[in-house]
Amino acid sequence: MAPATGNADSRDLAMAPLLLLAGTPYERGLIHGETLRSQIHEVVGLWKGELPRMYEMDADEVIARLIRGTDFIPAIRRWTPDLLDEIRGIADGAAMAWETMLAFQLLDEMWSSEEAIFGEHCSSLGIAAQGTEPAYVAQNVDVESFRDGFQVLLHIKYLDSDLEAFVLSTAGLIGFNGMNNRSVGIGCNALVPLRGCRDGLPVACIVRGVLQQRTAQAAATFLRTIRHASGQNYIVGGPDGVIDLECSANQVVPFQPPGSVGEPGSVGEPSSVGVPSPVGVPGSGGVVWHTNHPLVNNDYNAWYRAESNPFLPNSTARYQSLERRLAQPLQGSRLDQLKEILTARDSSEHPICGSQSAGEFYTQWGMFTFASTIMALGDEPALHVSFGPPDTVPYHRFTF
Repeated sequence: MAPATGNADSRDLAMAPLLLLAGTPYERGLIHGETLRSQIHEVVGLWKGELPRMYEMDADEVIARLIRGTDFIPAIRRWTPDLLDEIRGIADGAAMAWETMLAFQLLDEMWSSEEAIFGEHCSSLGIAAQGTEPAYVAQNVDVESFRDGFQVLLHIKYLDSDLEAFVLSTAGLIGFNGMNNRSVGIGCNALVPLRGCRDGLPVACIVRGVLQQRTAQAAATFLRTIRHASGQNYIVGGPDGVIDLECSANQVVPFQPPGSVGEPGSVGEPSSVGVPSPVGVPGSGGVVWHTNHPLVNNDYNAWYRAESNPFLPNSTARYQSLERRLAQPLQGSRLDQLKEILTARDSSEHPICGSQSAGEFYTQWGMFTFASTIMALGDEPALHVSFGPPDTVPYHRFTF
């Protein structure tokens, strides 16, 4: 393994930080915590340094109020019980307080619990298989700049199972997105305007729960069954298609890009068990894309007002850039097209790929493109990852 370091300028970004986690859930976490202990302490320290600026109170008080004011543990215990043990393992391995380690997992839930912080991020898309090309789910993960240098790819091998997963993460976190060796992949975008709930399942646990499913349809069933702690858009893909769901506390609504219509056998209304069929666009084999504003789900937070959302122009610009680029005739392979899209800077202020340049909107909010992932979901599943802005950091290919 080439471990993550806390200094993105001094490390070789071409070296892929890969960490193998195997054994019981607690043992997986213990390996994570012990191996990356110094990095976890460093990145958690940087995170805690940001909290007083964001919330105007001591970081430990922010963490205590978040844990005290929510009830996520029963939901985690109900739907993804192994992850409680894994988080405890990370805390013990890193010699970190349990409450701090739990709160560190609640990135989107912390944002969605504060009306003044929208924290919207990420651009994602899914393309169903066509011809010799496999299905793809792809995403730029845009988060706070202080996380740069702590990128890590978790390779999880589940005990007493043939299931494996690649999970993009940062030191100390159970995951942002990923795929498994059954060619189920998931990307997600925060939809902070939508209602969350204080007793729902946090997004990091949802991602990991999806990656324990063996088909995209089973993953969609999982997303429709659980309660969602924060508003979120999920694009789930598998060999048979791609599915986009806008999720909130009270609704799970399938999204289909305007103008697209059904294809026989692959597209349609939700099935009798409430699971939407893969989404398709004639002639393209099925395409969906999304950024960070709700498009079909109207389960808004009571405090939300679109006119006062400073992130809406940014999200809209990135959405339109995805739309324009996906409408262009395919030149070369789908993989090449996806790399070109995810490195795009069609707008100097609101680019798909955020690189922390002075003129970018995200830079003003201390955010950037932390990593970029392209999941090939076919007979030979593969993950392509750029551990930083993909316009400057090369993609690396990982297979099971």
